[in-house]
Amino acid sequence: MLLRRAILIQELERQGFFEARDGRPLRKLTLQELEVEYVRLPELKEVRS
Repeated sequence: MLLRRAILIQELERQGFFEARDGRPLRKLTLQELEVEYVRLPELKEVRS
């Protein structure tokens, strides 16, 4: 689980995301929260562009 969490954080940071939608740093999120953000953040970025 720790590896999955680290990979999700790394991938989001590569995409330019360093905070969750609610403003918390990615490293403060649980694995479940990271999985949601991994899907939602890129979607929101696409919609806003």
